[in-house]
Amino acid sequence: MKINTSKNDLKDTGISVSQKDFYNSFVEMGFPNKKKEDWKFTDLDKILNSNFDQLIQLKEKVKFKSEKIFDFDHYSITNLNGALIDYDLFRKGSIEAAQTLFTEVNHLKDHSIFFGAPYNLTPGRPTAELHAKKDQMLSLNLSFVDRGYSFQICEDLEKPLVIYNYYDHDLQDKMINNTNSIRFENSKCTIIEVDIDKSKSAYFKNTFQRYEIQDSEVNYFFINLKKSKAFNYTNNTININDLNAKKGSKFNCFIFGSGSKFRKDDYEISLNKENSFAKINSAAILKKGEHQEVKTTMFHSKPHCKSHQKIKNILQDSSKGIFQGKVLVSKNAQKTDAYQISKGLILDDNAEFSTKPELEIYADDVKCSHGSTSGSIDLNSIHYLKSRGIPEKEAYQMLINGFLCEILEKLSEGKIKNFLKEKLERQINGY
Repeated sequence: MKINTSKNDLKDTGISVSQKDFYNSFVEMGFPNKKKEDWKFTDLDKILNSNFDQLIQLKEKVKFKSEKIFDFDHYSITNLNGALIDYDLFRKGSIEAAQTLFTEVNHLKDHSIFFGAPYNLTPGRPTAELHAKKDQMLSLNLSFVDRGYSFQICEDLEKPLVIYNYYDHDLQDKMINNTNSIRFENSKCTIIEVDIDKSKSAYFKNTFQRYEIQDSEVNYFFINLKKSKAFNYTNNTININDLNAKKGSKFNCFIFGSGSKFRKDDYEISLNKENSFAKINSAAILKKGEHQEVKTTMFHSKPHCKSHQKIKNILQDSSKGIFQGKVLVSKNAQKTDAYQISKGLILDDNAEFSTKPELEIYADDVKCSHGSTSGSIDLNSIHYLKSRGIPEKEAYQMLINGFLCEILEKLSEGKIKNFLKEKLERQINGY
């Protein structure tokens, strides 16, 4: 794969002098392949067999019509092709300005939001310069990033905040690199991030996101709603750094993904204070050669912390689902409670579900476990339901629904739970 330019020809690329080293590092390394452990199930270089141009000077102010997706009251942030174009939460006084991560800052007057060119973003790492030389996707992001946002939530939000990520217009062979940052302090809130691809284009998106959580409870939902030809990589870094060790912060994450040609979501979660809790649940319905990977790393550095992970995939039509989950427990993290489980329901012989669960434990007083299963629908159960007068197709749909809805039943957000149940049932009815 080639990106519109060569190592020695950086003219007309939008790359600044300060970004040149990052770009050269990326050129030397190339895209990740199976030789790198974190990418052992995916050769990205072979997948991205097109030439991608940098997405610069995009006309985001062209006519654009958003969709009404949720029928419940909520705050909103709207992005178009990775660039922020509208927001209403900031007019309510719920958000205060945070120290920006960006070196070139455009301050929207009278509103507490920053966006710009954050080439020096350090997503949970000591220095970008140090880690970009080892991380191809970070190097690429730091080379071309020109859009993103940063803000802080420092009080409870009475309504969910929905982040709408629209992709529209002709994005064929384009590349989007963006970075986002949210800091939560003494707050309880629900964040719903929604990807809506209306472009019908094959483009590449490389996103880095950083969440700082301090004395807060964050319920985060990611939802992909439309079929997409895009290639998506997202690195999510979540740092829990409480001041109140007795209380402990919570990060509850739910991922609902389907319809993406290629998607890899990388979650790096650090539990840096006692009594912290992180949970990741994921449900995916994959068809027609779709590829989705969830990779998680749970860093337990303090005692009395919990992390729970449950991943479920339904696969058919040569689709591929992947889960890589690592739990790392330091010697100081006594009384750790951590488990991860991944399950794949494979509906035809051409589908594939790969897992790589890991436990790396240096403490001696912990409760940790992992497990993984995959298989087809139990024909005995189908036979039983048919014997009770249930048609075969409906019997299959009932078992598929039961497989996924186990995760949904534990959601505390009633309106969101109902919304996701409806979306899942519609997709399941297609089987």
